[in-house]
Amino acid sequence: MSDTKCVHGKLSALEEAIKGAHFIGPSFESKFDELKYEVVTKIEKELTDSQNTRDYIANKYDELCSKIQFLTELDATVTGFRSDVKTIEKQIMELSSRVDGIEKRTICKECPSMTSSLF
Repeated sequence: MSDTKCVHGKLSALEEAIKGAHFIGPSFESKFDELKYEVVTKIEKELTDSQNTRDYIANKYDELCSKIQFLTELDATVTGFRSDVKTIEKQIMELSSRVDGIEKRTICKECPSMTSSLF
């Protein structure tokens, strides 16, 4: 909004100068009209470029925020998977230990009967 006020203030001053030039003569009038056109065109171009740059930066910022959100969610998912893998690893170790215990008891029960049958 302040850019617009500044531009309008400069344009008003330029228009006042052009009105003053009308009293001097038509050649000065046309020169001031050309100058006014060039100044207004340049200002409009700068404003357009500035707005395009702001839009581009805002777009890139939104893209970056989306990527950060995605990576945050991905990190949470990976952390959850790691926790699940650790839990499963513990359960497998416990199950393996229990199976080893069962196998030892089974072998011990079978060992005396095998030795007695050999004699």
